[in-house]
Amino acid sequence: MSKILIVRACAIGDFVLNLPAIRALSQARESTPFVLVGYPSTLDLAREFLPVAAIHSIESQPWSRLFHEPIPGLEFDSAVVWMKDPTVADNLRLSGIPEVFRADPFPTNGHAATHLLRTLNLSAPPLPDLWKRESDEIIIHPGSGSAKKNWPYFEELVSRLGNKALSLWERAPEGRVRVTGMRHTCDPHPALSQRERVLAGLTLPQVAQQLRRCRAYIGNDSGITHLAAYLGCPTIALFGPTDPRTWGPLGRRSRIIWKTNLEDISVDEVLLPLP
Repeated sequence: MSKILIVRACAIGDFVLNLPAIRALSQARESTPFVLVGYPSTLDLAREFLPVAAIHSIESQPWSRLFHEPIPGLEFDSAVVWMKDPTVADNLRLSGIPEVFRADPFPTNGHAATHLLRTLNLSAPPLPDLWKRESDEIIIHPGSGSAKKNWPYFEELVSRLGNKALSLWERAPEGRVRVTGMRHTCDPHPALSQRERVLAGLTLPQVAQQLRRCRAYIGNDSGITHLAAYLGCPTIALFGPTDPRTWGPLGRRSRIIWKTNLEDISVDEVLLPLP
């Protein structure tokens, strides 16, 4: 059976923005299964969207050898490498893969997802619609990979969602607000960290299942926000120092609120009705 090798070592948000290009490639190659090499905990998300034959760590043998030498005997029809450095792609060619394509994963202009599609000369596939609401929970993720990306009013938001603001979200009386935490995120609100963290300790596919079933999601510029939006979950993404015209989440039901100074985004703006 023919297989396509994808090498992409990146954070969660970057990989979600890569999914349109990989999905478009899957359609163009008639659902040929992929072997993915990168960071397995992140790449595991691909199983929600693509035919995946296997996932391997770029930091383990034999794949880590590609940074300095070829690996004889690799049996792939083609490989796609999204890396700025050409070394891994060059060694895949020397390993005998007949077709190896490499491109810089970061755009010089336009949206990152559009750039990645352009590197393969493919059109964007339809956005996924995997959201099937099964609860009245609003999932809130107050962290991100950087403290400067964290909106400062999540505690007030949670308080208001628990009282009069509930009607703005058309939530049933038994609906709940869940404040979530993920490892390696920055949470500037100690009070929030004491609340129930429904997503803490779960794998990304398990997080995806929670997001697919909830009422809505609110979060900063983070990988989990990208995932929520791309799944089709009603998502409010709060952006400050990062330009969403390049790095904004993609989704059928996403709303981006962008102000250079995050503190200028008011709770009232966030509490506008969801799409």
